[in-house]
Amino acid sequence: MFWYWPEEDFGAPNSLRNEEDGSITSWCNLHDPIRKQKQTIFENKEGAIFVGAEFCAARDGWVLFSKREDMATGETTLLFFYNPFNKRIIKLDRSNLEVSAATFTTAPDSPDCLIFTYTKYSTKTFSIGTYSPSKKTWKRFYFAGNHGRIRSLIYIEGVFYCSFRGYGGGILGSFNHATQEWKTYRYPVGVVNGDIHLIEYDSKLVLAYSFWGYIRYKVGSVQHKWQLYYFDNSIERNWCEIENLENGLLFLSIGMNNSMLVPVAEETSDLRNSTHVFFTTFGCKSAFQSKEFAGQSCRKLYGWLGREENLVSKIWIYPPLVRS
Repeated sequence: MFWYWPEEDFGAPNSLRNEEDGSITSWCNLHDPIRKQKQTIFENKEGAIFVGAEFCAARDGWVLFSKREDMATGETTLLFFYNPFNKRIIKLDRSNLEVSAATFTTAPDSPDCLIFTYTKYSTKTFSIGTYSPSKKTWKRFYFAGNHGRIRSLIYIEGVFYCSFRGYGGGILGSFNHATQEWKTYRYPVGVVNGDIHLIEYDSKLVLAYSFWGYIRYKVGSVQHKWQLYYFDNSIERNWCEIENLENGLLFLSIGMNNSMLVPVAEETSDLRNSTHVFFTTFGCKSAFQSKEFAGQSCRKLYGWLGREENLVSKIWIYPPLVRS
């Protein structure tokens, strides 16, 4: 399923309506691309909290948002969770630093949940913050370095991974929560500035990469070559290229770093070993590509959606029952 906020031409959300009492009603749409089902979820009581909020991460049916409350300085950031399946909202204690990116380990109502944030503190220093919703405590760690603009971050097996875009092509950073150690790694050979996504699959870190120069547009088709790698810090170069997704189905979003790699069920076996990329230029179309680089327009997953659906800011989200 994926979730998005519709937008008007001038960028003002049209999912926000002023009611007679001055309150704001927000809504989102849940789409199931496999079963071709759509459900609209309304939020009346706290609809205003979504105004100006930015997507951070999604896991286990929950979506993490950040919202800067001091727009003049960018300081003081409100983080909150939203679950569109049960309409719960969980607000966290405010961060006194601007949050550039954030993710979390598990559902926020779990005692083991931990939020991880990245902040560029100065031109030579960055800050990593952790927050426990159960203990309601922030911890901050400061490290020297300027790795460029952060692209995405993800949590896997006790380690937070961050991808950066820099003048030299960027790097991968890792923060081990147990040892509080920060390390950096080079990307695979040939990976330079382009689209880079960090994905968890089978408790492993997967890097999906596409060089911008590979994009080719044709009538009714999109060709955009993707390369996939497993991260393995026990080998010299740290990366192993993935030749075949086997039973995997990869969903990628261009423009919003939110992707997922899922096993394919028997009912959709014809989709295994494929990558579906959502291009904003082509509306609700997606590109269907196997490892053999067969690029073509594919309406199997999105063709049932009408032209009025604006999916530019969609979010891939696991339903709660999919992951334990």
